[in-house]
Amino acid sequence: MAGDLVIEEGDLEVLRDRTRDLSGRLQSVTVATAGDSISSGVGGSPLAGQGRSAGETIDDAVIALTRDLDDFSQSVNDSINAYNENENATTVSFQQTTHGGPAMTMDDLLRMREEQ
Repeated sequence: MAGDLVIEEGDLEVLRDRTRDLSGRLQSVTVATAGDSISSGVGGSPLAGQGRSAGETIDDAVIALTRDLDDFSQSVNDSINAYNENENATTVSFQQTTHGGPAMTMDDLLRMREEQ
């Protein structure tokens, strides 16, 4: 069906790792210092304050983005862990039977089907 989302094994781990890496790389980006260069180049003109203000605005946006990327990466990691816990719980529940008898085999299921 068109538009289906297909997640292959390992895709979520790659997404988590790349998002975390991108966040780390963005944390080193600082634009406000460029505003200082503008200020020194234009002296006391109104552009000096505007350049510094623009740099601070961009820096604030980058900081917010890195925080969002960190949160997203952690959410993906939490999803991976929840999936693994669910898989482990399901595996355990299929290995144990609640009726106290032995687990049913495929032959048992075929025999039950023939009896019906």
